[in-house]
Amino acid sequence: MPAAAFARPVSAARAAWDRLGSRAFRVVALSAGILAMSLVDLYLTILYLTHTGMAEANPLARAIIAYQSPLVLALWKLTTVAFSVGILFLVRHRRSAEVGAWVGFVVLGLLMSHWTRYITELSDLKAEIGSTAMQIDDTWVFFDPAATTRLIP
Repeated sequence: MPAAAFARPVSAARAAWDRLGSRAFRVVALSAGILAMSLVDLYLTILYLTHTGMAEANPLARAIIAYQSPLVLALWKLTTVAFSVGILFLVRHRRSAEVGAWVGFVVLGLLMSHWTRYITELSDLKAEIGSTAMQIDDTWVFFDPAATTRLIP
């Protein structure tokens, strides 16, 4: 097919997309979604770290969790998200900001999907959780109740 055959639908789709709002509005809306999903991720992370533990593949996150403090974890997570969303807000009128906002939104959406699967399969995992899992896999992390400072007293 000639390229002109694709031009009309593409330009119609772009016009419809532009009618949904300005780029700045879309970046702010996507950033709000990123913030909301990040807060849910933080809540679930702290919940599972304090109750059952969880596998954490990110070595930086494991290092933060090693402090055994939900407060330190929350401050680290909130700081990184605020920094990222702040950058997107500052450059919200640029195409790159919209691309970055979409990428962040999709990645966090996939993370929410992962959490959904994890929670659904938790009953199957409970049989394997414990000292055996911690000895086999060095990515298994948890908050030790004896060493943890409470996030909210």
